Amino acid sequence: MSRSRFLRGIDRLSEAAGHASGLLIIVSMLVVCYGVALRYVFGASTVWQTELSIYLLMFAAFVGGAYGLRHGDHVRITLVVMKLPGRVQLAVRFLAAVLGLVLVATIAVVSGFMWWESVESGARSGTAWNPPLAYPYFIVPLGMALIGLQYLVVAAELFRALIAGEAGGPAPDQPDNSAEGGPGH
Repeated sequence: MSRSRFLRGIDRLSEAAGHASGLLIIVSMLVVCYGVALRYVFGASTVWQTELSIYLLMFAAFVGGAYGLRHGDHVRITLVVMKLPGRVQLAVRFLAAVLGLVLVATIAVVSGFMWWESVESGARSGTAWNPPLAYPYFIVPLGMALIGLQYLVVAAELFRALIAGEAGGPAPDQPDNSAEGGPGH
């Protein structure tokens, strides 16, 4: 059974978020290098360099999380799960995906309220650069929403496998290494 356009679209969105995050890590590195060069070569300084690099790295961490989830690069403990029978393994993975979705949805909602408060109040950072906090505060709900969408993909794939009566094996975001005698086989 092929995946729906919606699920494939979420995967593409997660890929794009990952690539954007990687690019912003490079931009952050360049901003820091610029600040270091300006300070030590020219004896000058900036008021924005440190804060901007922090915001760029926040974006990379939170928004890039969907990419990490898509590729199985997130933290998980599989020691016990891999010892379970196939269908039980799928059920546990499905439950974990649903609980992950609930967690990131909760964080998205709470941080969304914080972001909206900063928009309405016009809150600023209070530093010498003093940018509006609406921009960095938007990073967390955006990242959590993207991770939540990717959790939907993972949960849908696991649910499909459970309904189809498939055995456990690798997680949907992991390559099948059964030919190599990998775990769970």
